[in-house]
Amino acid sequence: MSKRILFLMALIIASCSDQERKTEQAESSVNTHQPDSNAVKLNNKAVKFIGDAAHTYDSLSGFLYDSALMYLNQALEIDSLYLIAYSNKSQVLRRKGKLEESLEALNKVQNIKPNFAEVITEQGFILEKMGRMELAHQKYSQALKAYEKRLENDPKNDKVLSDIAFLYIFLEDENAALDEIRDLILKNPESEQLKMMEGVIKDFDREKFIEEY
Repeated sequence: MSKRILFLMALIIASCSDQERKTEQAESSVNTHQPDSNAVKLNNKAVKFIGDAAHTYDSLSGFLYDSALMYLNQALEIDSLYLIAYSNKSQVLRRKGKLEESLEALNKVQNIKPNFAEVITEQGFILEKMGRMELAHQKYSQALKAYEKRLENDPKNDKVLSDIAFLYIFLEDENAALDEIRDLILKNPESEQLKMMEGVIKDFDREKFIEEY
């Protein structure tokens, strides 16, 4: 996987972002979950294996991903509500080419937290990679609604605004996304987040992104 793709994924799918934590605090209907400390330790071990696997030979990466998966399964046995562990499990399964299982891990996240926009977007990416374009578009539309709902609590959140602009690549096309991000920059000229996203969108190759996702 190229460094650009890794960068884009880190930029766009920020499941542990400050904005997400603020949203959880603002939504009275959401009960914040404190993960079990032993589950966290197992997840952290898995994350190290995932990082190592991304920078090694294919012959070794399979073993490292399997090791990560083992720790993640153990973490989820301890704490079945640990969202980050499900997200990491989905990532491992995707890199192993097990797209259906990867999608199922994200479905469990959505069952726990239905309006998790970043995860819904990831579901769309996986469905598009599987060639299920109609379902992918439904997920992108659902993600947009979730992002817009989040903006009701924090309308100046430039991370959410930039994610919405990026999402327009998949809902419409690159030109629509550029129109959206440039309009946002005019309204928020001091936002470095929005300016950075403009550069991402200008250089974005949807086909390559999905291929390498």
